[in-house]
Amino acid sequence: MCRDIVWNLHKRVVLSVSMDVLIHVEVFIGGPLLLEVRLVEGLLEFGRAHPQWRFSLRGADFRYSAGWLKRYRISGALVMIETAPIRRALNASGVPWVHLLPGGKYSHPVFVDVDDTAIGRLGAEKFLELGFKQFAFLGSHSPWSAARAAGFAGRLAEAGYTCDRLDAEFISPVNWTPEPRSAREVAHWARCLKKRTAIMAFNDFAAVHLLDVCAQIGLHVPNDVAVLGVGNHELICEMCPVPISSIDTNVSEVARRGARLLESLIKKRRVDMLGAFVQPRALVERRSTEVMAFEDAMVARLVNYVRDHVCDGLTVEQLAAAFQMSHRTLTRRCLRSLGRTPVAEIKMARLRHARRMLAGTRLTLTEIAMACGFADLSHMDKAFRTAFDSTPGAMRQR
Repeated sequence: MCRDIVWNLHKRVVLSVSMDVLIHVEVFIGGPLLLEVRLVEGLLEFGRAHPQWRFSLRGADFRYSAGWLKRYRISGALVMIETAPIRRALNASGVPWVHLLPGGKYSHPVFVDVDDTAIGRLGAEKFLELGFKQFAFLGSHSPWSAARAAGFAGRLAEAGYTCDRLDAEFISPVNWTPEPRSAREVAHWARCLKKRTAIMAFNDFAAVHLLDVCAQIGLHVPNDVAVLGVGNHELICEMCPVPISSIDTNVSEVARRGARLLESLIKKRRVDMLGAFVQPRALVERRSTEVMAFEDAMVARLVNYVRDHVCDGLTVEQLAAAFQMSHRTLTRRCLRSLGRTPVAEIKMARLRHARRMLAGTRLTLTEIAMACGFADLSHMDKAFRTAFDSTPGAMRQR
């Protein structure tokens, strides 16, 4: 599948380009297929704007040598799986190369990685937004899983919470099947968790396994526990009895940024930032986190009501009437459970809905502003700057 995509990239190359300006780039991936596809998608986008580039996709069984790289006049390399023999061959040849997704093992100074700490923090932000007060993290024995767990726990600590954590053993980093003993350990761990616990898994495969475990031991997702994955592989997340919410790690941007960095190295430009970290693209919500965990059941219903009617021009007066209580009582209970007033909750719901529309629709910014209840685009722009320190246009571009 990946090789077909690369061949399509070759077909888009302008054939009239002079051979003396061709840039031959080795792309050594050899990782999980779903990850490979995301990387190649990023290379396709970069290649459309660089018709003189030629990409050759190599698998884990390919063996480099310094002589081979020199003989075929390789211009540069993008490397996902970096081993000592590959590193020695590339360094001995003098070919510039960029390490993609090193996962916390930065043995080469020029790399592009996802920001695993930011991924963990984004997961914690979502669970805090939903009102959870009990948290857990299912990880693996890997540096990048540890970084995600640290970001998750760090954000929770800032809010005054702690989290349980289990690092499980997995047979293969390709399909992430848990070891039999580890599978039993995950089941025991999940059985000991309290009801209304929000669990973040280090990737989508672990989240799927966790969902299966919950079904076996009688935990209902999302009412008993909420589950969040990482990777946003639709084939994995959607093909579950309970579709899994997941964080899009923006792997395609890793490939694009790696190619741009390699271009600078090939042209011998000065590179100010040798190591770069890509921020997660978005958190894609599905049924596994569709629950509110506030102790005040009325507030949970209110948050759902606001979310469902946020595009209807909802006011605090209408909200008070819908829940048959005074403005003062409504405000007091919201402040106690949410930490903000009903007015602030309505504004935040509009902003969240607008943010989802920026990522998931092709509507213009003005159309999104009107659909989300803002008076005009300038009001939405001001609200975004205050809440997210970004304009709607800049957020959509990212």
